[in-house]
Amino acid sequence: MKKFVISRNILISCGGVWLFEFFLDYKLPEENNLLLFFVAIPVVWVTISQMWTSFSYREIDTPLLLFCTHVLSIMMLFGTVFLVSAVLNSISDNLDLIGIISFHLVGWTVIAAMVMYDVVDSRRSL
Repeated sequence: MKKFVISRNILISCGGVWLFEFFLDYKLPEENNLLLFFVAIPVVWVTISQMWTSFSYREIDTPLLLFCTHVLSIMMLFGTVFLVSAVLNSISDNLDLIGIISFHLVGWTVIAAMVMYDVVDSRRSL
């Protein structure tokens, strides 16, 4: 299971960052909607992060629950990669080089931390 979780998370993270941030160059709407940047996105992102760490693979005791957990993990990681990439692309026009690099490091650190948590948790279930 550990190899599956590692492969799945790395594929989604790297593929999603490449797709949203570099290939599609997806940006949020042009309007300066502070509600979107300071309420909606943080609430969604915190909810995803809370759900990501709220249960452990050790607590999963049926094949159906394991399948649902994997589907939910895929959706949460994909959503996080999308939100990070969209926000970074949207604000990069307003930042200097140091700001762009710093925001990318922060965003990618969150994605890497989610992957690392999932890998560590999957190892605990062995």
